[in-house]
Amino acid sequence: MEDTMPLTRKYKIRFLERKNQVLEENYHLLTDLYQKNERLYHDMNHHLQMIYHLAKKHEISEITEYVNSISAPINELSDTTWSGVDIVDAILNHTVLDTKRQGIEMDVNAEFPKDCNITSDDLCVILFNLLDNAMEACQHYIRQAKTPPRIEVTLRRIHQFLIIKIQNPCVPPKKLFGIFPTTKADARHHGIGLRNVREKVEKYNGSLEIEVEGEVFTATALLFFE
Repeated sequence: MEDTMPLTRKYKIRFLERKNQVLEENYHLLTDLYQKNERLYHDMNHHLQMIYHLAKKHEISEITEYVNSISAPINELSDTTWSGVDIVDAILNHTVLDTKRQGIEMDVNAEFPKDCNITSDDLCVILFNLLDNAMEACQHYIRQAKTPPRIEVTLRRIHQFLIIKIQNPCVPPKKLFGIFPTTKADARHHGIGLRNVREKVEKYNGSLEIEVEGEVFTATALLFFE
């Protein structure tokens, strides 16, 4: 029997499921990291005694190796990107870990205006879709390129505007009838994500610009906030 549920409703259900998944994963991740650091600080006196013992013997390489091993939980927590908005941080942290697992590098430069009227749900729609597109493009790129792909994410405030810019390498697509064809397995849902991004951006009197130049794909969302 053919599934007659409207695509927009399916999209909303998938979006809510994804949002809840990211929040839950981020909560467990941070809880685990804080527990690791709590144990580290509890044992700090023992670690200092070990470092002192190695230093007396001038075993520099052993000291370096030991410090690296005990500071791993701190480094992992320090890599967490903070924008000041919980849901934005959760999405970025989730994506950073996801990209690492897939051999994709990711740079994040996040600055978010405080007490603005842009809702967390609207930010979720924008970031989820743009980051998903970037990761999928990198997965296609990895199959053909020898160098690891890098996603660059920028959230920047300029006066009363928030700029969300996501740039990633891509396999240059060929246009058909003036548009870029989809590479998604589920072609029926292609375009819904970007349409939702554009809808959310226009809600704040903004714009969404998509640009492909060579092997670089850039999506730039501009939102006006109060």
